[in-house]
Amino acid sequence: AYRGGILDMGAAHLHPLNLALGLARAAQAAGVEIYERSAVHQITEGSPATVQTDGGRVTADHVILACNGYLGGLNRKVAAKVMPINNFIVATEPLGDRVKDVLPRDVAVADSKFVVNYFRLSHDGRLLFGGGESYGYRFPSDLAAKARKPMGQVFPALRDVKIDYAWGGTLAITMKRLPFLARVAPNILSASGYSGHGVGTAIHAGQLMARAIQGDGDGFDTMSALPTPTFPGGGALRSPLLALAMSWFSLRDRLGI
Repeated sequence: AYRGGILDMGAAHLHPLNLALGLARAAQAAGVEIYERSAVHQITEGSPATVQTDGGRVTADHVILACNGYLGGLNRKVAAKVMPINNFIVATEPLGDRVKDVLPRDVAVADSKFVVNYFRLSHDGRLLFGGGESYGYRFPSDLAAKARKPMGQVFPALRDVKIDYAWGGTLAITMKRLPFLARVAPNILSASGYSGHGVGTAIHAGQLMARAIQGDGDGFDTMSALPTPTFPGGGALRSPLLALAMSWFSLRDRLGI
């Protein structure tokens, strides 16, 4: 499947859910109140700004849009530059002695294809393999099949291995695959479009936004000055146009172009 690669022993891989839970605990210890499943359907600009949910509304001196792939139609400026895509992961049954033929070293791998594959081992010897994409907010009916196909191309010997778990989620990409940071109003900051690298870059963006709210906006303003092209069709037609473009680039992957 590959002609070569780069091994970076200065990097690391981690458990992203444990990281998110740790960040949440640290935030709560600092006095943050977290309200899950409180979908926001409107933000009214002003000083203070008003955030409307199904269960009530919040007025705030500062609002941070950190919705990434789940932004929906909350802000058209951001939606025109940040595109939601869905990605899928499977966990095989424990491989036992077959592990040495799959990944003889416990490394995390990501390839350079336009539609990226990424994989690593779990602590109990399963192969975790991510691959395959869909567009918009609808998921395919068979998540396991979506990721099994590229897994079988990279690891033909595992084409018949049992899949114990399959899941997916919505992330967001930009045209240049760089994060999109913007002041959408004087007291409303937005950061999203991490394009698959959110474990590191989202935390960095959070730090930059916190500093900007405190009055030190140099880092945030530097990132927001990076040019971020609008998707063809803006927020309205971007999904079908991007699906066509992604299909073309996926074909180039298969042809090795």
